[in-house]
Parts: sequence; C-alpha cells; structure tokens
Amino acid sequence: MRNGQVIFDNVVHLHNMREDNVIEPEGRLAQNFFFRLLKTMNAEGEHSDYAKAWSAEFLAERLFAGDSQIDLAMIQTVPMFDLYKDGLDAVDRQYELVQLEPERVVFCGGTDPMLRGLNTAMHDIDYQITQLGARSIKFYTAHTRGRSWRMDDPAVAYPMYERMLEHGVNLAQVHKGNPLGPEPISALQTHDVGEAALAWPQMNFIIHHLGVPYEDETIAIAQRYPNIYLSMSTWINMIRVAPRLTAERFGKALRGVGADHILWGTEAPLGPHPQDLLDWVWDFEMPEDLVTGYAYPRISDADRANMFGRNLLRLLDMDYVGGRLVPAGAGTEDEMLVSANATR
Repeated sequence: MRNGQVIFDNVVHLHNMREDNVIEPEGRLAQNFFFRLLKTMNAEGEHSDYAKAWSAEFLAERLFAGDSQIDLAMIQTVPMFDLYKDGLDAVDRQYELVQLEPERVVFCGGTDPMLRGLNTAMHDIDYQITQLGARSIKFYTAHTRGRSWRMDDPAVAYPMYERMLEHGVNLAQVHKGNPLGPEPISALQTHDVGEAALAWPQMNFIIHHLGVPYEDETIAIAQRYPNIYLSMSTWINMIRVAPRLTAERFGKALRGVGADHILWGTEAPLGPHPQDLLDWVWDFEMPEDLVTGYAYPRISDADRANMFGRNLLRLLDMDYVGGRLVPAGAGTEDEMLVSANATR
C-alpha cells in the first residue's frame, strides 16, 4: 500500500519476444518498434536484452519484492497472432503468474474472433473464465492483411460480450492507438468502443494507451459513456523522459473523464521499474500553467486512491481486506474495520 491506499496495477504481461516467436515480416516491424519504444522510455539495460520470454518468477520479483508498495496486479493476455506465433502474451504463460501469486494477481484472458475464428474465440472465453478464473477479456482489433474487426460489430463482437455476461464477466479491455506493427492505424481508432458501450450498457470497457495518436478522440468518446474507462498503460511510462507531454495527456484525461474513470497500469516489465513509476506518478502534481490555462484539474488524495486501485476494484466488484482480494462486502467485520482505518 501507499499512504494507506491499495495499489492495483491494471496491466502487466509476460511477453515472449524471442526471435523464434516472431512472424516475418509483420512481427519484425513490431519487434523493432518495441526496441525503439524501450530505448525512448530509457528502460533499464540494453534494449536488446528484451528479446526474450520473461518468467513468472522475474515479473513477480519486479512487482512485489523488497520495498514494493504494489499490492495487486492484473496479468493480461495479448492476442496478436498475426505478429507473434503465440500472440506475444499467451494464455498459459500469463496464467503462470496467477499460479505463482494467486493472492495478488488477477487473470485477464484474451482471444480474437478473426485470427482464431468466432467459434474458437467463444470456446476461449468459456475456458478462460470457467477454468482459469478470468475476470476480464482483452481484445486487439487491428490486424494486418485486411483482418481487422470492430468492437461494435454485431456479428463478431456482440456474441463474445453475450458469452462473457453469461459467465458473470462484464469487463472488456481493448488495445487502441499505439500501433505496434503494420496494422492499419485507422483500425486503432476508438469510435467503435463508444458504439459498443451504448449497445451494451451492462458491460464496462477499458481503453488502453489513450488511443494515441487519437487521444483527443478517445477522451471525447469516453467522457460521454459512464461504462468506458481509460488506462494509463504505456503513455504514463514517459513521465520522466517526456514530462510536459505526459502532463498534458494526463490533464486532458482528468478533465475529460475524471479520476474515477482512469486506471493506473505499468505494462511491467517493459519500461521503468514499476515501483519507480509508482513513485513518479503518485507524486505528480499538475503544472500550474496547465491548471490556469487549460482547466486541467489538480490531483487530490482521493483522486490518487481511485486511480491507483479503487477504480479497478470497483470494476471487478472486489474489496481488498486483510491483505487479500474478496468479493465486495465479503470481508469480516474486523477486516473491514482495519481496511477502513487504513484509508483514513
């Protein structure tokens, strides 16, 4: 915890960026992009060291060891089967972190109705929720060679939402913006998420990467739908190397959707060490000229508590009491009292 507040990382991965997992030529472009991005973020070590498959033990140590204030993390599958043979973040590899840290890690599955076919995607959802305990499903809509799809497609996307709801899972996450390979950038716009949110008010949607370079469009869409949330994933990692740009993006998001619809996520192990990133972002104050010149809001302690943990707990209908995740309201009276006192 930090200042008595639960810290819940929305997005971490066990990437497999080994050379034998790359699909040529599409995956080569994505691989090169990753290396340039890591170098830009001033990540630890040489960027060539990232061409490997991380272990669950390595990521657990990076997230939780030593003086870490991170309480919980959501490990997310990435279904990019046109770029990497196992999709970059395969289901079974991500689940290894859940098995290693079952009290601290929540599993987010993933599938793709175009690259795997809708029937297989439906079976993926069944298996990942019922057998692996997935509390959310991650989607990637932009693909090479004309295989992109939309989150508002009644024939492709809506059956998956219906199946998720049948299993009691109402949280869909989607990669938008932040193109990784040669996929069409237009397929990474966020208009389709707004339409899906309108058609499925019982679902909640998390848009990752702020849809950059479509950040203004993304915020304009999210601010009109109460069931759309924005993750800090990737863009927040630039807070030390591009502080002004990051402050402007942060301010736009806060002004647009409010701190109750923003989620902290590190993308660990890529980029800065997650505890360092937590220190930098938690201590961030909106520059005064952006407050007075652009009406970007100052950040309160309550805002930080929401963004860094409480929002995601609410989306999962969970509480964090006695050092463990429990269904909302399921903690004992003593545990709930301790938790309440810790947040004061």
